[in-house]
Amino acid sequence: MESEPLQEKEELFRYDCKQFLIELCMQMKKRFPFEENSLIAMLKVVEPAEALSTKRDLKSLGKLAVHFPTLIKEDELDLLQEQWRDLLYARDTLKGISQSATVFWNDLLSVKDGNNKEKFNLLATFMCNLLALSHSSACIERIFSQINQVKTKQSNRLDTNTVANRLLAKQAITRQEVTYQKWEPSISLIKDAKLGHCHMRYKEREESRKKSNTATLYHSEVNDVDDEELEEDPMPVSFFLQ
Repeated sequence: MESEPLQEKEELFRYDCKQFLIELCMQMKKRFPFEENSLIAMLKVVEPAEALSTKRDLKSLGKLAVHFPTLIKEDELDLLQEQWRDLLYARDTLKGISQSATVFWNDLLSVKDGNNKEKFNLLATFMCNLLALSHSSACIERIFSQINQVKTKQSNRLDTNTVANRLLAKQAITRQEVTYQKWEPSISLIKDAKLGHCHMRYKEREESRKKSNTATLYHSEVNDVDDEELEEDPMPVSFFLQ
């Protein structure tokens, strides 16, 4: 007699779970393009099995590459397509490479032709960059969390440049794998900070990055200070408290 109510609750729970999954799929279908020729569908070429298949759907890799202008230049599209085509011809010689996507495309960088030149350098680099793309906004949300720690209710008048400089300083210290209590800035670093050279170098790199279309695998951290500058002529933190 007591098991009947529990059975009814279990059935209700299973039904609610099923309805939740159905609604989840419907909402995802509304928000993401899952059509046959959509961007998401084309991204399956990063899988080695798909890329090496004679029945692969994406004949022209340029259709995918045009969606990522920061990863590849327009004048490199022809060479990219040429290497994409040659990959199919070389499929028998690549069977020994791991079929893990990250390992496959990384190892493909070292494959050379008869002239001892990298045969698939542009293609492999493009695929590695696709694999390195952030699949969520978690890295951005972490930055916002750091901003909230810097710009609090007590310091809500800080301007953007001050907040940015504090974040850069935090990243520089974190990169040394020490806490701010133990970190000792060098004399040259203090001089650069007073003259604004650190921020100037950061702005110059940002401008250079915007002008060029070359890709990089690491965008999440800004390295504003050279390691050598942090290590030479240490100055105690108490200097700043005087």
